[in-house]
Amino acid sequence: MPAEVKILVEGYTTADAKAENRGEEKTCATISLIRDKDLAIVVDPGVLESQQILIDALKKERLALEDVDVVCITHSHIDHYRNIGMFKDAKALDYFGLWNKNACEEWREYFTPNIQILKTPGHDYTSITLFVSTDEGVVAVCGDVFWKENYPKYDVYALDPEKLENSRHLVLRMADWIVPGHAGMYENVRAPFKEDKEQPVKKSTDTQPFCRKCHRPMQKNERCLCQPSICIRCCECNLDCDLCGCSHKRK
Repeated sequence: MPAEVKILVEGYTTADAKAENRGEEKTCATISLIRDKDLAIVVDPGVLESQQILIDALKKERLALEDVDVVCITHSHIDHYRNIGMFKDAKALDYFGLWNKNACEEWREYFTPNIQILKTPGHDYTSITLFVSTDEGVVAVCGDVFWKENYPKYDVYALDPEKLENSRHLVLRMADWIVPGHAGMYENVRAPFKEDKEQPVKKSTDTQPFCRKCHRPMQKNERCLCQPSICIRCCECNLDCDLCGCSHKRK
């Protein structure tokens, strides 16, 4: 019997470098539920105004927190994993393995006959996508491989734009439906990116990264090593930080 995918909380984000947004960033990851026979998986229980929102969404599916078997994190950005601690009895699945309390084992690519897990790096280096076989076709729960429907075309926060482009093509080849990182599920019509498939992949120098805090464009040497999505002016590391040294660079 095929599995099913439902959206528990539809996400959103204002972290758009094209938007002239000089105010506070507002972000919520899309939280999904995958059910495969008796297995219940919650994907990306990120940041919420209240955890009760997620509790109520699960209740509508006749589930309590303790009924969730696995909580999956598509990548290591806090807006996607902030509420993982709500699921005290569940195993945790991320890029590095399947965690049961303090024990970790490698996950199988075919997690179940209906769920395939593949690494899809680019937005960050720890990204994974779950490809779920359903009655409606294959649903890709892909985190920030796409933020919204085929958007953004060029992710200014991507750590490796070339790998991200390859990951996007993989998702678009395999999926009939896509659950992006910050919007509702949509049908994969394959047109917008398929046309560019034979074109050379954009290198990282073709995109201009923007600081997620001040929204100013950053040169490569202005990115914080600890937090590459912010600039050295916005870094809050201590003066003696051994890794980034942003406090010294500002002088």
